[in-house]
Amino acid sequence: MIKSLSLEASGSDRFPVIDVARCTVAGDLQFRSPTLDELRFVYAFMKAICMVHPLLVVVDREGGSKYSTLVNFEPFIETVDVHWPPEVTKGGYDLVAVTVSHPPGRAYDEKSSSVSAGSTPTKYVEPPREDTFIDANAYSSTGLRQCAMCEREVFGEESICCGRCRTVVYCGSICQKQHWNETHKSLCGLYKAMMEREEELAINIFLFPCSADQPCKWLESLDIHQKGMWRRKCSCYSHCPFGLLPLKGGLHEQWGELDEFEYPRDTSFNNHFATGSLLLSGWSEYYNLRSLPLSSPAADILSHPLTVYHILTTLNVSSKNLLLKGKEVIIHYLGPEGELDWMPAFAEVGHLLNGLGNVQIVMVGPEVPTNLSGTTSGIGSRVRVNFVRGVYQVEASYLPSPHVVIALNSRLENYSSWVGALDLIKSMGVPAFFTDQSEASCVNAKQVIRNAGLHITHPVTPNPFRSPVKNITPSSNLPSYSNGFVFGVNT
Repeated sequence: MIKSLSLEASGSDRFPVIDVARCTVAGDLQFRSPTLDELRFVYAFMKAICMVHPLLVVVDREGGSKYSTLVNFEPFIETVDVHWPPEVTKGGYDLVAVTVSHPPGRAYDEKSSSVSAGSTPTKYVEPPREDTFIDANAYSSTGLRQCAMCEREVFGEESICCGRCRTVVYCGSICQKQHWNETHKSLCGLYKAMMEREEELAINIFLFPCSADQPCKWLESLDIHQKGMWRRKCSCYSHCPFGLLPLKGGLHEQWGELDEFEYPRDTSFNNHFATGSLLLSGWSEYYNLRSLPLSSPAADILSHPLTVYHILTTLNVSSKNLLLKGKEVIIHYLGPEGELDWMPAFAEVGHLLNGLGNVQIVMVGPEVPTNLSGTTSGIGSRVRVNFVRGVYQVEASYLPSPHVVIALNSRLENYSSWVGALDLIKSMGVPAFFTDQSEASCVNAKQVIRNAGLHITHPVTPNPFRSPVKNITPSSNLPSYSNGFVFGVNT
């Protein structure tokens, strides 16, 4: 049994050396090469530590030096699934659950919760103190909020939130204490860790307001309210079915009469990607490439097409290879809603490809309007979109075989129809990528995927082309962005 582990790097240009050391009776050290099982242990342990490292936050309980000899860490427990590298998967070792806890040997409450759904033991939470129940309204917005306990609506300035994690919104301390005892006690540590990553997730390069707690006022501040494609960004046109908003005029009108230099032109790039590179690292590089000012809010709509482009050219190797060979990639795009009215923005996928292959997007979902179903729209010279109304697992047999399946802002835990869709994705074995808005939603999605017999092969990571505009949910302050996180199966 391995009781201790140390890694030694033998120079900046070399791999770490892993040896098993044994102390003899005489006090000498004997070394030998590790067995395959011991290497698996090292791999699983190190990967698990990397996956939970945000929880290893130093807590200065005594008010002393940050770099004191004795360091205390916030108590936690986390179980993560580790996939072995392909070269060591023989013998049924393709997946192992590794539990990392601090402090070691401490008893933890491992009751399942509504968020973890039995997949991950709940984090250790200190017994409630008086300051846990303070009226902490510093994180409440001025808009209408909703109590997480009684679901009563309350104005932001009158609401409070948990004083420890600053996440969950309440109408008052009575509901807060009741919610702590019934549910929140087991989730507070998890939410606290997520909230501490809020600054990391925010995209701070833009010069327009990046918080839309009141969408209509946000759009009005940019003079794009009820204009062009922006009409889907608030509830004013909720009476109009998806895909049926009339888009009159040219790009200027479709982009809400933004100045002509504030939205991408309907043109390809000259001499771009001459080296064959298809990679874009994020919004800063894209805005520079398109010569867009950072005051332009176009990224909020472009998040959908550029996330598709990011998946095709960066995350999915097979589709990237097809595009580099000048071939067509077929996407099954599941559950479209607002993007049905953003077709002009999807032309940007073709422009970014700049002649390297074609893309056929088959949009399938119950929100596709009947009069659009069965039609095809050519968006530029490189992108073709087919519309199909219906449930994916019912319609899939009539569709061309996909190279990749994509579902943006998927909300897997919210719709029972995903069970059949995931079963189909499993049987087809094709790569499938999903995005969701918050880490909590991704935790739920992981459990839905596991229940379908699938394993996440592309881990949950922040999407570099997430919308920079933070969404404010009524009962939670968790960082939430359209297409905020991306993960995949069968990759």
